[in-house]
Amino acid sequence: MRILIAALGVVMLAGCASVGDTRSNPALLVLQSSKQPKQAAECIRDAWQNTTVLGASVGGVLQSSGERYSVLAPDVQAPLHLVDITPTPGGSRISYHFYRTWQSPLERVPDAVRSCAG
Repeated sequence: MRILIAALGVVMLAGCASVGDTRSNPALLVLQSSKQPKQAAECIRDAWQNTTVLGASVGGVLQSSGERYSVLAPDVQAPLHLVDITPTPGGSRISYHFYRTWQSPLERVPDAVRSCAG
């Protein structure tokens, strides 16, 4: 019985991925914005929280480290959508990553990123 429980635990963890895994995928969008990083990050977080897919909110969790910001849309296995926002002399640089490289994201998610960059 112990072996079965241990094997089940390994199988369950095998499907999990990290923020680093999502970030390691090439960015689908790289945008320059005149907005400051915090302003752009808050806009993306709010836009994702108001965006629905199959009746559920995409969600958006804001994280910061110094002047850098990340917005994550969590999923059961990994953050599906990830945006990194870094400061530039004229505002910020926004990089959007999508975890499932074999699938295209619904356009309304990257559209929210585009609208917040403008």
